[in-house]
Amino acid sequence: MSRALILSNGSMLVSLDKYGFVRDMYYPYVGLENHVVGKTHRIGVMVNTTFSWLNDGSWNITIGYKPETMVGQLICKNEKLQLTLVMEDIVYNEKNVFLRKIDVYNHSEGCIDVKVFFGQEFMISENQKRNTGFYDPTHQAVVHYKGRRVFIVNGQTSEGVGIDDYSVGLFDYDGKEGTFRDAEDGKLTKNAVEHGSVDSVVRFSLKCDGKVKNTLFYWICAGKSLDEAYSLNQLVLEKQPSHMIYSTEQFWNAWINKRNLHTDTLSPEQKKMFDTSLFILRAHTDNEGSIIASADSEMMEYGKDDYSYMWPRDAAYIVMTLDRAGYDEATKPFFKFCQNVLHPDGYLHHRFRCDESLGSTWHSTTAQKEWLKDKILQLPIQEDETASVLFALWKHYQYTKDIEFIEAYYKPCIEKMANFLVAFRDKETGLPLHSYDLWEEKIGVSTYTAASVYGALIAAANFSEMLGKRNHMRDYRDVAKEIQVATKKYLFSNKLNSFVRIGFLENGQFNLDETVDASTLFGLWYFGILDETDPLFVATEVAVQNRLRNNGKVGGIVRYERDKYFAETDQPNPWIITTLWEVQRQLKKKGSGEKELKDVKATLDWVLKYAYQSGVLPEQLHPDTGKSLSATPLVWSHAVYVETIMMYIEKLEELHLCPQCPIEKAT
Repeated sequence: MSRALILSNGSMLVSLDKYGFVRDMYYPYVGLENHVVGKTHRIGVMVNTTFSWLNDGSWNITIGYKPETMVGQLICKNEKLQLTLVMEDIVYNEKNVFLRKIDVYNHSEGCIDVKVFFGQEFMISENQKRNTGFYDPTHQAVVHYKGRRVFIVNGQTSEGVGIDDYSVGLFDYDGKEGTFRDAEDGKLTKNAVEHGSVDSVVRFSLKCDGKVKNTLFYWICAGKSLDEAYSLNQLVLEKQPSHMIYSTEQFWNAWINKRNLHTDTLSPEQKKMFDTSLFILRAHTDNEGSIIASADSEMMEYGKDDYSYMWPRDAAYIVMTLDRAGYDEATKPFFKFCQNVLHPDGYLHHRFRCDESLGSTWHSTTAQKEWLKDKILQLPIQEDETASVLFALWKHYQYTKDIEFIEAYYKPCIEKMANFLVAFRDKETGLPLHSYDLWEEKIGVSTYTAASVYGALIAAANFSEMLGKRNHMRDYRDVAKEIQVATKKYLFSNKLNSFVRIGFLENGQFNLDETVDASTLFGLWYFGILDETDPLFVATEVAVQNRLRNNGKVGGIVRYERDKYFAETDQPNPWIITTLWEVQRQLKKKGSGEKELKDVKATLDWVLKYAYQSGVLPEQLHPDTGKSLSATPLVWSHAVYVETIMMYIEKLEELHLCPQCPIEKAT
C-alpha cells in the first residue's frame, strides 16, 4: 500500500497510509531503523455499541498535507455512525514525538458515547523478537522497548483524561492475529505485560453531545532509554499537545515561505504539489546528511529490500533541488556525509545506510570474483554517483557562494573524487572504465555516465581555477575534453541514429547495446557535454521522442526500450522522472517560448492527474491504468517536479509572462 503522508523532523520519520494508519516509524535516523516495517498501527471507533475500524470500508477518508505545512490532515466521515473524525498529525519539529489531534464531530441530535482505540504493532529494530511491552500505572502509559529503543504510548482527552483501558499482547505468533481483535467488543482485557512479538491497544472515552465536537490527543515518544522517553512524555504534558502541534505548524509554514519565489504564476494545484514536494524532500533528509530514496517499506513485503538507503546520485539531485530552492542549510550535512564515506581512492560505493555504513548491494565484480575483467579494472560501483556528488557541489557553490565551505572540501573531497575520475579511464578509448549504469542493471560504459563524468571534471576544473590550483584545472579540463570526444566517437550508433544506453569493451572490440534510453539524452544536456545544436544531439532527441513515448492510455516517457522493471504488461512503465526530463529539456532549449510553455503546462497537469490523493508521487505508473507502481513516494520524482517548476517560473520571468515581473507583460 502506498504511503500517503510522510512526517519528519530529520531524526524521526513517520509514514501513514491512506487510512491514517502508521506503517513506518524510523528512529533515530531518517531511514534507519524502521520500528513498524509495514505492520499496522490501527485506529478504531465505537459509537455506543457499534464498532468500526477506519479501514473497514464504511469510512469516506480524504488525506493530505495541511496547506503550506508538514502537518497531516485527515477527514474521516462515517454516515452510519453519524460521526466525523478530523485528524492533524505531526512529528514535533524539536523533539522525537509523534502527535495526533483528533476532533470528534457528533452529527446526531443526541448524546453519544465514543470510544477511540489505537493499536500498536511494533517491530523494534526491524525485528519481532525480544520485544517487551507493558502498561505503566505510574504514568498511565504503555511502554514498548528493546535495548536502546524505547517508545511510550500515551494521550489524553480535552478534559485531561488519559488512557482508560488497555491490553498488551502478541501478534503474528502462535496463531494469534493480534490484540486489536480484543478491541472489537469495546473492552480490553488489561493484560499488563508481554514479551516476544508484542503489540498493544489503548482506549480513550468521550461523551459527545448532539451536534458538538470533542477532542483527544494521542502521542508516541521515542527515546534511547526509559528516562529519555519518560522525559519526552512529561514534556508533552507540560507544553500541552495543542501548543506543540501549533508551533510545529508555524515552523513549517515559515520554512516553506522563507524564499520569495514567484509561485503566484502557478495554479493552486501546482503550488500545493510544489509545497508538498519540498516537504517530501526535507522529510527524507536526515539531520546527519543522509537522504534516502523512499521511506516506503512496502517493497520489503514483495522483495528482499526497500528504498530506505542513500544512493549518492539520487541524493545529489535532491540536494541540487533543495539548494536551488534556497534550503542550503539542509544540504550542507550531505557533503560532509559523502566526505566521511568516500573511499580512500576517491569513489563512492553503491549505497549507504543512514549511519554511514555500507548499504546492501547486488553489484558484483566478475564471475571469477576478481576486480579485473579483460585486463580492465571493474569496481562494483556506479561511477556516475561519484560524479554526481562532485557536480552537485559545484551547483551548491553557485547557489550559495560559500567559498569557505568549498575551500574546506577541496583537498579531502573535490580533489580526491576528481583524481579518481581522471584515473578511472580506459587508455585506448579515453572513456570511463566499466561500471554499473544509472539504472543499476548493466556493466559497461553508459552515455549517461560518460556525460556525468564530463560534467564533474568541468566542475572540478572550475573549483581549481577559482582556488588558484591551475595545474589541476588544466588536467581536469583536458580529460573532460577527451571524454567528450570519445563519447561522440564510441557511443553513438549509426544504426539507431542515437547515442546508446551503454557500450562494452570486450576482447579489444567496443560493442554497443543498441537501446534508446531517456537518461542518455538527459545526461547530454544536463551535464553540458553536447550542445543542443550538435547533429548527434538532435538525432538522439528525435530517437527518444519517437521510441520512448508510452503507447498506453496514460502516456508519459518510459526509461528505455523493453524495460521490464515492475512491468505488468508488455509495455514498459512511464516514469515521473523521465517524463519531466523532457519538459526540462524544452524549458532549457534556446529560443523556447509560449508554445513550449503550453507543452510544459500540459505535462505538469499530467503529473497532478496521476499523483496520489495526498500529493505523493510514485516512481512509475501502470501504462494503461496510471496505478502507482514501485516506491511511493519516490523522493527523486518530487525533486524533479520541484526543479521543473522552478525552471518553469524562470522561463515565465524570462518571457515577462509572470504577474510579478517588473516589465510589462508580453503580448
